Amino acid sequence: MAAGAGISAGSPHIRPAATLVVAAAAAAAIVPLGQWLFTLLATTTGLGSAGDAAQETVFTLIVFGALLAVAAIGLTVEKGWGQLVGLAPVQMVALGLSGGIGGLLAAAGLAALASPSLPGAAAAGGAGALLGGTLLILFQAGVEEVYFRGWLQPVLSRAWGDIAGLLVTAAAFSILHLIGADRSLLTIVNLILGGLLFGLVAQRSGGIILAVAAHFGWNWAESIGLGLIPNPGVGSFGAIHDIDFAGPALWGGAPEGLNASIAMTFALVALAIPAVAWRGLNPTARHG
Repeated sequence: MAAGAGISAGSPHIRPAATLVVAAAAAAAIVPLGQWLFTLLATTTGLGSAGDAAQETVFTLIVFGALLAVAAIGLTVEKGWGQLVGLAPVQMVALGLSGGIGGLLAAAGLAALASPSLPGAAAAGGAGALLGGTLLILFQAGVEEVYFRGWLQPVLSRAWGDIAGLLVTAAAFSILHLIGADRSLLTIVNLILGGLLFGLVAQRSGGIILAVAAHFGWNWAESIGLGLIPNPGVGSFGAIHDIDFAGPALWGGAPEGLNASIAMTFALVALAIPAVAWRGLNPTARHG
């Protein structure tokens, strides 16, 4: 009788643990499988001779389309679609964009004070390429937020509490970005901080709109706005104004650029402080 009671009491933790395993395993498998499929398409079709922007688009759609499909199944099983938007979506979009873009600009400005910055190449491909890159960044950031803050984090938070759900989801988010890529220790720290920030604002706002807007605003300003990825150089879709950091690696002069910069660490912490202090839209916002 006591053993049966123990199993019953522990059973609510089995489902979130299984969800975490499925989410992590799916992400770990999708990235290399997406790379394999992209290579296959590049060698067997005309994709290999297409431009960099076209190749990046196809690769992103393959990988993040698969992640979105997995998240959609998870949200359907958990009946979580109704909790994605949250309250005051228009205000959350404005707040998220201002926070994301402003945070990136603050990090870039701080890095520029300690690291010489050089003007880079002009925008490649014109307005059409910039628009295409913008839409691709929105798709990528949106899928990541649906996957981690829309599906995984609420499941873990309901079972293990908000703090555990936030920490574990941020760790899983950072691991996804480490698959198949060499990252510096500071980049890993910044990825974890970014995951914590996006997870925190999702909890406080009761949905993912604020997190999506902040995530998109940051990534857009970094790549399309200032051309900070790669460093030096400019991305496949060009940039409105390309900047290359040429100083110490600690301040953005490494190939990973601002992502491996302590300036980004400072900016993320600065954004996290008001997010921690914010009590949310109302007492029930975090629970839909």
